[in-house]
Amino acid sequence: MKKNVLVVILLFYFYSISAQSNVLENLSSHVYFLADDRLEGRATGSKGAEIARSYIASEYIEIGLKPLGENGFIQAFDFTLGKKLLDNNFLTIGDKSLILEDDYFPLVYSKSENIQGALVNVGFGIESENYSDYKNKPNLTGKIFAINLSSPDGIHPHSKYKDYTEYRTRIKKAKEKGAIAVVFFNTDKHVEDPYYDIKRNVQNVELPVVFVQRTLNDLLKDGENIALSVNMAKDKRVGKNVIGFIDNEAENTIIIGAHYDHLGWGEDGGSLYKGKPAIHNGADDNASGVSTIIELARKLKNSKATNNNYLFIAFSAEEVGLIGSKSFLLNPTLDLSKVNYMINLDMVGRLDKNSKNISIGGVGTSPVFLELIKNGEEKGLNIIVKKSGMGPSDHASFYMKDIPVLFMFTGTHSDYHKPSDDSWKLNYKGMNTILNYSFNLISEINDRGKLEFFKTKEPEKTSGKRKFSVTLGVVPNYMYDGKGMKIDGVSDGRPAFKAGILAGDIVVKMGDIEILDMMSYMTALGKFKKGNKTIVEVLRDGKIVKTNVEF
Repeated sequence: MKKNVLVVILLFYFYSISAQSNVLENLSSHVYFLADDRLEGRATGSKGAEIARSYIASEYIEIGLKPLGENGFIQAFDFTLGKKLLDNNFLTIGDKSLILEDDYFPLVYSKSENIQGALVNVGFGIESENYSDYKNKPNLTGKIFAINLSSPDGIHPHSKYKDYTEYRTRIKKAKEKGAIAVVFFNTDKHVEDPYYDIKRNVQNVELPVVFVQRTLNDLLKDGENIALSVNMAKDKRVGKNVIGFIDNEAENTIIIGAHYDHLGWGEDGGSLYKGKPAIHNGADDNASGVSTIIELARKLKNSKATNNNYLFIAFSAEEVGLIGSKSFLLNPTLDLSKVNYMINLDMVGRLDKNSKNISIGGVGTSPVFLELIKNGEEKGLNIIVKKSGMGPSDHASFYMKDIPVLFMFTGTHSDYHKPSDDSWKLNYKGMNTILNYSFNLISEINDRGKLEFFKTKEPEKTSGKRKFSVTLGVVPNYMYDGKGMKIDGVSDGRPAFKAGILAGDIVVKMGDIEILDMMSYMTALGKFKKGNKTIVEVLRDGKIVKTNVEF
């Protein structure tokens, strides 16, 4: 009898070892495929992204998931990612032809037009009550204006001319004075040059606008003949979420997601790499998360945790603004009122072998999470609890729809958003630990019914490189390409919330400043200080709504 028991124990032991080995092999196989050079970084809309999509769908089929996209497993969505250059862009000054991107580049809000004309240097392009660069400059109509990016007393917070130096302000004044195009240049070593970035959704100005590099400033002489062509168009893309379903015929559904897109060759921005164009394979970001949800689906397919259904979503277009998750929520393929909670796995491949640190965000979005997720008490992991439901990944989209969320994340590293984020650097045993932890957590919550949702207090933030002394307390929709600044979410207790501004509103004016897009919104925000009051106008259901805001 004892011998039989020993045999059973040994068989179970070797079976467990074999099963774990299979999972590790699967995890690494998924990552090595998705982060292979042949997929060229999986940029949204690319051939590599299509290969990744097909691979994920084939894994869903093998596991036995039901398709719950709009076309089988696929949910396609259209979006605009700034602009793209077309053919026939050029700039000639006198007899010198400049090289696009090296010598000059168009600014993202430039009008597309082919023009010729004589150059006139209008200094800083500023006209104020006590100063004018246009004084004693008659006959400017039909000329191409060269404008210096500095000001009479430099660019600094205490400049007398700070209200006149914003690019669009100078362009608008140039248009009033008769300009047919604007060439910006820079002679001030304390002023940063603009950077070449056309992957933003902004409203066009009424003139072609380019920047010429400092090394060519000597070319910008009065009377020089200019031939300029700016030819850009909206960069329209198609993203594809991959959606599979385990139907346990339960009342509620848990959504488990990870984004499968990455940065391609770095062409869409976001790269932290400064060398020549290179493939950004994104092994950790986020082949690791996709690999983990595939194996989690395999494990849940045969589990006893059947009090919820499970929806697995491999999101597209996360890297360019959480577009895949937002698109799913705009056109859900199941009843959102029946969604219990959402788990997001993004960059879970670098679990440190010594510290075993994993950050879990969104813990404050439901009392059940606060009860079950405790720092340092889970075997094999040191859990760093983050209560906020917001964050720079797809779970934030669900949180803004009042759905409890959890965000698994092993942290950034020196390879983040660089070509060096490769498959061999991942900790696959660590991924398996996170996989098992996620499975056990889901199983533990299995009998808790529909979870209660809590709003969490969000930390103060600044936008981009520029520091702001105030915040409106909203989450912008960076992919909105209409006029104004569209709001995706409003933080409790912040100025917008107190003023009654809602998600879906489009900010069109702040005080006396017209809001055309995100750029003009940020410019306007920089003009206010704590304690200031102003009127904010928003477009809501086709009507202008005015509201009083105190920062």
